[in-house]
Amino acid sequence: MTDNENTEIPPPVYVISDNPEKEKALFGFDAYAKTIGGLIANKENKTPLVIGIFGKWGSGKTTLMETVRKLLKNGTFTDRTLYRRCKTVWFQAWKYNQENEILAALIEEIFKAMENDGFFTQCRSKIEKLASGLNHSKIIDRITKLGSGVGVSDLFTGLEYKAKLGFYDTFQEFFDKVLWTYLNWRPQLHQAEKTDERQSALVIFIDDLDRCPRERIVKVLETIKLFMDKEGCIFIIGAANEIIEEALADSYKKDAGKFMEKIVQVEFKLPGIPVEDFKTFVNHVYPQAKAEVFEYLDLILPALNSNPRRLKRFLNDLNLLEGLLLNNEVDIEFKHILFWKIIENVYPFLKKDLEQKPDNLDVLRQQIKKFGDGDNKQKMLEAAPQHLKKFLEIDALVNILKQFDCKIETLSQLITLSATVETPEEREVKEARKKEMEKSAMTDFQSMAAVPAGKFIFGDKKQEETIENPFEIDIYPVTNAQYAEFIKADGYNNDDYWSDDGNEWRKKNKITLPEYWNDEKWNLPGHPVVGVSYYEAEAYSKWAGKRLPSEKEWERAARGEDGREYPWGNKFDQAKCNTDESGIGKTTRVTRYPNGVSLVGCYDMAGNVWEWTANQVLRGGSWNSDRDNARCADRYSLNPNYRYNNVGLRCVRTKN
Repeated sequence: MTDNENTEIPPPVYVISDNPEKEKALFGFDAYAKTIGGLIANKENKTPLVIGIFGKWGSGKTTLMETVRKLLKNGTFTDRTLYRRCKTVWFQAWKYNQENEILAALIEEIFKAMENDGFFTQCRSKIEKLASGLNHSKIIDRITKLGSGVGVSDLFTGLEYKAKLGFYDTFQEFFDKVLWTYLNWRPQLHQAEKTDERQSALVIFIDDLDRCPRERIVKVLETIKLFMDKEGCIFIIGAANEIIEEALADSYKKDAGKFMEKIVQVEFKLPGIPVEDFKTFVNHVYPQAKAEVFEYLDLILPALNSNPRRLKRFLNDLNLLEGLLLNNEVDIEFKHILFWKIIENVYPFLKKDLEQKPDNLDVLRQQIKKFGDGDNKQKMLEAAPQHLKKFLEIDALVNILKQFDCKIETLSQLITLSATVETPEEREVKEARKKEMEKSAMTDFQSMAAVPAGKFIFGDKKQEETIENPFEIDIYPVTNAQYAEFIKADGYNNDDYWSDDGNEWRKKNKITLPEYWNDEKWNLPGHPVVGVSYYEAEAYSKWAGKRLPSEKEWERAARGEDGREYPWGNKFDQAKCNTDESGIGKTTRVTRYPNGVSLVGCYDMAGNVWEWTANQVLRGGSWNSDRDNARCADRYSLNPNYRYNNVGLRCVRTKN
């Protein structure tokens, strides 16, 4: 018997493909595709036309667009009394490195679509005729040879983008005629018919626009705008809408919304997918899934923003971790592996804590076992160590910890091996961090807005109050980039910045950093600092030569004089702030919502993070609170010791 015959066969590790094929049926995409395809093909709908298919990364935009394209190509809309013929182009702008290549690259893709249809071969004489009136430049000479052994790739080889742009600038009339000839050409007739948008259209799918750098996103949209005078052109844009808005805000400031209104005529926002559909989805893509996956799906999905692609990656990471444990002969129940992966994705702050002190798992379990939950929750919180209270306040997490009863030695092995498996969120955060670092270097977060003295409407009762002295207030919440300077200046070790109560709290609890300072989900430079207690907010303000605002000062800066409900007016608009309605599920860059600024010019006074005021009351709402909390008059008292991932600060100073 050979050594190989004695070798135990390792357990299989399953990997779920990222191929979106067939997901359309699982999530109802067929119905969406028929609706959008019918809108495009309907000969009564005027062109040019731009349709936006908006949804978060991995939510199925590409799957839906591919389904629409297939319907347009396979003869679904064949009744010529109702529908026009549609020729399609698939354009991936993110592939092009330089902004100034976008238009040239799009023109090249259009010509390739013509070539693939046999247009240049069967209409060669027509192309020569269209080109005959032009100067015999290098590029026009090549055009006349298309279909006679010279292909589109040969046509563009060696030409710089400026030469390619000759199609659009110098030879724009020629390009328009070629385009119209192509749209109205019929292989079986070998002739062009009368140009009529009711008979045919060119449908250009722009996939994954949100994968482009911000500057290139704007360039693509500006390129589309150049086609807005060309009948017969229809663009389908697939992207995460908030990323597009953020990119436009960088370039167009307050006119960003108007820019989109002029371009996009139809918006289709991918709806949320029900849990039951996700169960069908898991059964389809991963028939080997264990019962625990379905049992805890209600907890897994919110952590992954109900995103199909993230769920696939979560399951792949789960499978890989299980395989690592089995092959290292670590005996651990599958449910515990699942619980740990949920903690990694949903509660990364607990993950960080257990990585440093695995014994804390036992401490937490003992508190839960001793007091249970429900009516005894308050007693449990009072008896728990200060640094662990935040974990026991979350009911869903307590439910997991009740059952997460693996041994500490096993947990340590689980932690060690799971470090080799990067979570989807960690990958996303790394990319976001890179972009934030680049952006933050160009932003001045120190700016302050002037607020005059005078009367204004205050509170839910809308009584008249008076600001006695003019003051200045930070335009943005204090960012991680700003707070880092306080840390570098040894602010946590300088008693002069701290009140007596603050010093006592800091020293007793050995506080040296904000609660989430080393958590990559929360410490992006251009995002608001979170996890700071009232005492930390107070100390930072003093170090910065400022102070925390009074409630009246904060509300006057947010609300103006007229008693409006929100910084921008009386009607809630989720496109102007980061609240629970946005579905983002975490903080956002403080410059993200220029359309939501207050009358004095302050950002994020509704949503993103609650902000400490001088009397230990929070104002403004946060990323995980609703529209009611985002009202300028809403207020929430909080224990000064608490350090949450939705609480930050903003400073003021009396104006001289």
